[in-house]
Amino acid sequence: MKTIIKKMGINGEGIGYIDRTPVFIPQTLIDEEVEFKVVKKEANYRVGKVEKILKKNPNRINPINKQEYSTGGFPYMICEYEEQVKYKEAYLKESLIKYAQINPKLISPLIKADKTTKYRNQLKLPFANVEGKLVTGMYQANSNYFTKIDISSIHEDGLERIRKKVVSILNEENYSAYNFKIKKGMRSLIIRGLDNQYQICLVTGEDEIKFSTIEKIMNIPNVVSLAQSINTEKKSVDLFGKKVQVLAGDKYMKFLLNGYELSVSVRSFFQLNTSQAEKLYQVVERFVPAKNDLIVESYSGIGAISLMVSHKAKEVIGIEEIKDAVTNANLNAHNNHLHNISFLCADAADKLLYLSKTKNIDTLIVDPPRSGLDVNMLACIMKSKIKNIVYVSCNPATLAKNLSILKNRYDVKEIIPIDMFPQTPHVECVVLLERK
Repeated sequence: MKTIIKKMGINGEGIGYIDRTPVFIPQTLIDEEVEFKVVKKEANYRVGKVEKILKKNPNRINPINKQEYSTGGFPYMICEYEEQVKYKEAYLKESLIKYAQINPKLISPLIKADKTTKYRNQLKLPFANVEGKLVTGMYQANSNYFTKIDISSIHEDGLERIRKKVVSILNEENYSAYNFKIKKGMRSLIIRGLDNQYQICLVTGEDEIKFSTIEKIMNIPNVVSLAQSINTEKKSVDLFGKKVQVLAGDKYMKFLLNGYELSVSVRSFFQLNTSQAEKLYQVVERFVPAKNDLIVESYSGIGAISLMVSHKAKEVIGIEEIKDAVTNANLNAHNNHLHNISFLCADAADKLLYLSKTKNIDTLIVDPPRSGLDVNMLACIMKSKIKNIVYVSCNPATLAKNLSILKNRYDVKEIIPIDMFPQTPHVECVVLLERK
């Protein structure tokens, strides 16, 4: 069958139409005429597999890394960066107009990435045994099919250097990939690199890491810590197990961001693109009004945003449910001599409901997961008298659905998208809302 690709889908696939029925065809771009076969039929859509591209998009290029591209995780590797920007802006506008009837004039142009490759400051890769050796790679999208990745074009150079060395040491020390039957072996490798320092975590089965292994890994230049997390759950949403134990080195890794000294533990979340994170935090800081009695940040992580807006408030309270991150955040406030900030370990909606009843909140900052604000959080905000909301979103679809509710009480004033993840369809954005 033949079709012409009319737009891009949420996962970076092209969308064409046959008899008004949408057909999702991976590895295609807008305006391309393609020959395909249907591999899946549903009531309202089809999934196709491209057989031949009859007419190419002029911005199509060869993927910069065929191994990574083959996994389906980086579908925009086949087009020039300026084309990627167009697709992201179009998807954001379409989502906001469709689900929340947002005026497109409120959406600013995308803040482009300085680096379109080698931008990621953390890797999280599964292990596997290939030809008798332990290797790292990626799973094909929505499958258990493992692809060995020899070198990544997304991770910054230092991460790749450390990754190769760690894998080499684990092979020297005769480790194998995780075996579900015996609950032993190497499951995932996690490395974070900031300011030329590297934090390593081995996610394993019920293994004891040998002293010789620890010593060799800690001797790699610029490695500041090695941790282990045991995870034997078959269907684990979180890569980490219940506990993370630092085997050697520092519990926290220190780095500078926008003039603040931050510390991050192995398990704590931090933005994966450092240079774009700086821009994102600057937008958030600009959106927060000049004078506040109280700013509350929900989903506060290690507290970076709270620190950067602390000069605009008499008091800042951060709410985060991950205990390690809360400890981290309070340490960051202390190390930066900021005495008007405190961080609480609690469910975001429950604690916000309590605070909104007992205090007058001038500005609420939210940076929820991809699923967006849940029902309880939305209900709490709608009942409150919070004056301003700064919403940091990593998913236009859930953002739009949340805004469709919030706009009943709040005016959407400005939306600024930021490209945190070149080569992927993901787009982050910051939204300013003011109470009507």
